[in-house]
Amino acid sequence: MRVRSGTVVVGVVLAISLTLGSLGAWWVVHARPRPGEFIDVLATADGAAVVVRRERSSDRSFVEVYDGERLRWRGMIPHYAGRPGAIAVAASPRSITVRVVRGGHPYLFAFDAATGAKIDSFDLVPGAPPDPDAYTLGSLATVSDGHRGAELLAAPGGGIEVIGVDLDQRRLAWKRSLPGRPLDAWIAGDLLVLQQVDGKRALALADGADAPAPSAGAPAISSSDTSLVPARNHVGGGRIWVVTPRAITVLDAHSLQPVATLR
Repeated sequence: MRVRSGTVVVGVVLAISLTLGSLGAWWVVHARPRPGEFIDVLATADGAAVVVRRERSSDRSFVEVYDGERLRWRGMIPHYAGRPGAIAVAASPRSITVRVVRGGHPYLFAFDAATGAKIDSFDLVPGAPPDPDAYTLGSLATVSDGHRGAELLAAPGGGIEVIGVDLDQRRLAWKRSLPGRPLDAWIAGDLLVLQQVDGKRALALADGADAPAPSAGAPAISSSDTSLVPARNHVGGGRIWVVTPRAITVLDAHSLQPVATLR
């Protein structure tokens, strides 16, 4: 009788172990963070790109770096602060920055461009009360030129905050508070140009000092196909990155022929 009881106990223990093992395997497969829909792309001058996409089961996001169609690295970040049409990413050969939302504040996460190792994170409005939109403007977030960048945010008391970022030296370089809300922003040489309702305003990228605004307007996107008008951040290195939620199609900028598809 004792032998039979022992056999029953062993069987029950094995059954429980197998059940728990199966549940654990299911949890690993189904609860593991997985990349979801594509949000936006920053094309770089060397033909590579930084891609931001959603995580399938949470409000977090992924940042991915591609050499053409080859994935170099992928990292998970908190909720991405940008949106389609308002890129919140900057990149240089040394560093990649992504603006994220944490506790109602905009944070700038910095990564090593080659390895994806996290370098640092910066609260861009320390001491300010939490904001539902994390002080993100409607149509502008980040402007960059491959070595320097600027973060544009709604100021807690009105107007905007402009924060210069030295991507090569991996540091926040300067900060300015300005009135109004710009309609557009771009980099022209050593200047950050803001298009405002009443005209243009320029800041020196080195230190944020006021500078004479150039007469030229925003850089235009040229294409032999007039139906294809991509965002400025979708063009670089002779390629155009066409973004949809389910896939990214990479086109040759001259022939407009597809060269790769990311899914």
